[in-house]
Amino acid sequence: MGLLPDDPKDQQRLLGIILPVALVALFYFYLYRPRGSELLEMEERISDMEAQNEVARARTVDLDGLREDLVLAERRFAALERLVPTGQEIPEIYEAIASESEALRLDMRNVIPIEAEADSGAYFMRQNWEMEVEGSYHDIGRFLARVASFDRIVRPQVREIRPVEGAGEGTHSVTVYFELETFVLPLGSGSTGEGGGGE
Repeated sequence: MGLLPDDPKDQQRLLGIILPVALVALFYFYLYRPRGSELLEMEERISDMEAQNEVARARTVDLDGLREDLVLAERRFAALERLVPTGQEIPEIYEAIASESEALRLDMRNVIPIEAEADSGAYFMRQNWEMEVEGSYHDIGRFLARVASFDRIVRPQVREIRPVEGAGEGTHSVTVYFELETFVLPLGSGSTGEGGGGE
């Protein structure tokens, strides 16, 4: 018994059934299915592009905010630079400190500059002096207040206060050991502020 019927009419009917099924299968496998996968790929691409567009829009909004933050940070940094002396102003600050001590009749001694070192941000240099000043307790308080109010940032830090031995009754003479600290712009930095002196 063969695969095809012997009767020609039956053969034609079978061929009439097989041919449309074969055409449908060819259409499905060679035209419809590849187009379906292309459509799926295109839909995925469109979804990806839409997601990228959303990210780009969000970044644009963030970028505007970042620009505003940058402008604000630059203004703050410029204001800070006006308060921080340059390395060339250190002698002027020292002279202003000496003038304040003389004006209040204080005995300033043992002024020891400590070598400048880079601050943690590595932009400013930290400059310190160890000092010893003798005089009236109240005058030393005035001296430290004046130094702390200089146009440039100078921060006094008291380490020790000792009464002066042999000072007369009611004089309240003391010796104060303290450290002065300032942050210094490295040489070549463009600070726009005025000199380092006090009042």
